[in-house]
Amino acid sequence: MDGILSLRQLNDSDEDYELLEKWYQEEEIYSHFEQRKLSYKEVKDKYYPRTLKDAKIPVYMILYDDMPIGIIQYQSLSKENQELYGIHSGNAYEIDIFIGELSMQSKGLGQKAVYLLSQFLFQEKEAELLVMCPLKNNKPAIECYKKCGFKIKNVVQTKDTIGNLQKYFLMIKEK
Repeated sequence: MDGILSLRQLNDSDEDYELLEKWYQEEEIYSHFEQRKLSYKEVKDKYYPRTLKDAKIPVYMILYDDMPIGIIQYQSLSKENQELYGIHSGNAYEIDIFIGELSMQSKGLGQKAVYLLSQFLFQEKEAELLVMCPLKNNKPAIECYKKCGFKIKNVVQTKDTIGNLQKYFLMIKEK
């Protein structure tokens, strides 16, 4: 793909929330990310705090030639997740991503977005390591993250967003 990929912070706007709601209706998205469809209100309740200047989980729209195609977000690795993952690094971040426009999947754009955010976290946030935890059966995501330099370190079993026990790959990239 020859277009320009960029990231912009998620806006507190109907336009952004409507896109997220649309994407969360796609089984390909919610089955790997939220485990259920989200309504407009649920999307706004979840993402509004992430639009604020000092958000604990900043979210960025992934733009391809200025067209929103997905989101990517990061957060400091919580103490709870450090224990769960067996990570004891002082400055670690966890990344989540999805390409919501299904026609734009499998084109290397997720890989480019992960690379952009990884560089930002290593350079600007002085991250020591980055973590991604895809569901064990999410083969396209796992292959994407491997191409970005993440390595599978372990299998973690924990509850998903609706309380079902799931297996995830713990994938790590060190600076």
